[in-house]
Amino acid sequence: MHYVWCSEVFDSTTLSEYEPGRLIPPSSNPADIYRRLQEDCLRGDGHSDLITRWRGSFTALALEWHTNGEIAPEIRDDILVLAKSTDYRLWRPTLYVIPRDRVVSRLKRVPIDRRAGPAEEYIIEDLHGTEFDVLEFKR
Repeated sequence: MHYVWCSEVFDSTTLSEYEPGRLIPPSSNPADIYRRLQEDCLRGDGHSDLITRWRGSFTALALEWHTNGEIAPEIRDDILVLAKSTDYRLWRPTLYVIPRDRVVSRLKRVPIDRRAGPAEEYIIEDLHGTEFDVLEFKR
């Protein structure tokens, strides 16, 4: 299972200024996030704010999921160890291409006060490995 925060637009800067997806700011724009994370990993940025935030998020989610009985103690412990890792291969960016028709019934719209901007963002809490393809761009 995968927990994903996603957008229907890969690069908001390529859209017409009249399209709603154009309003996705850099901190939520998948293309910007990908490029920034790729640079942080390639250059071994030990102070990457993206990685630091994600470590905290993964730690909190692992504890929450265990408390709610959604994951076993061993899985929680694995996540906690991985969240502390400084191995940049674990943090390198990948892009999930998720056909909407496979997940439409499970898309949760992110409330506007939790988004980086006014454009739509979604969460899928239980994305299965068979429901997406992974892309990784080499530099």
